[in-house]
Amino acid sequence: MKSSCPVPARSGRFKQYQIFFALCGMAAAQAAYAGDGDHFKLGMGAAVEPRYVGSDEYHVQPAPILDYRYGRFYAKSGKGVGFSIIDTPSLTVGAGVSWMSGYRSEDVPDGIGKLSDALGGRLSVSTHLADVELALSVTQAITKSERGLLANVRLSYPYAITDSLKLIPSVAVNWANAKYMDSYYGISADQSARSGLAQYSPSAGIRDVSVRLAVSYDINKRWSVVGAVGASRLLGDAADSPLVKRESQFQGVVGIAYTF
Repeated sequence: MKSSCPVPARSGRFKQYQIFFALCGMAAAQAAYAGDGDHFKLGMGAAVEPRYVGSDEYHVQPAPILDYRYGRFYAKSGKGVGFSIIDTPSLTVGAGVSWMSGYRSEDVPDGIGKLSDALGGRLSVSTHLADVELALSVTQAITKSERGLLANVRLSYPYAITDSLKLIPSVAVNWANAKYMDSYYGISADQSARSGLAQYSPSAGIRDVSVRLAVSYDINKRWSVVGAVGASRLLGDAADSPLVKRESQFQGVVGIAYTF
């Protein structure tokens, strides 16, 4: 169970490493069509997203775009920093670290308090089935082990309408262990007393399912515009949490990137 003591919230501090959906969507739109070998793409955008997964309020966040590869080393928005252990046309296996976002005390009901971000160890595997890409990633919190483990399975279909315009529709499922579910959606006895919400202890299970459409348009050889829109729906114990105000949520992002 997460700490029952409120922690001072971040005051306008830039949200590091990963912004939910925004970074994943733009990184996919940028990287899926990159050529073999080393590359470096950098940019900035803006994302509209829920204040936390289950919130009924939205906010706008800056969304940095990063896609860097040198040999087997990579640094990519939504994927983190790491190394490709296996890298072939049919199979990619990677290991590294990525950021697991929490939430601020002002974004959740009074008395719940802040849920700290955590650095997570990430393992990923992806393969191609004809023109469809199947990807699996598992992220385990390292700096705050009580944040638990989150696993993601994604099926995507990169499609080029023209040489400049690419689309990537995808569907995904997130599964979380009991520690993750409890840290994010659980309510302790102290939190219940302070907030007036019922005490709640969720179990492991599927957290949500989502659909997304990522878009990339190359203005020229260096500059490109990227964006993504999507929707997700919480399921099971996550959806039943008293913290959840809205089970279905939407996300959107747009940005511009430069290839060095």
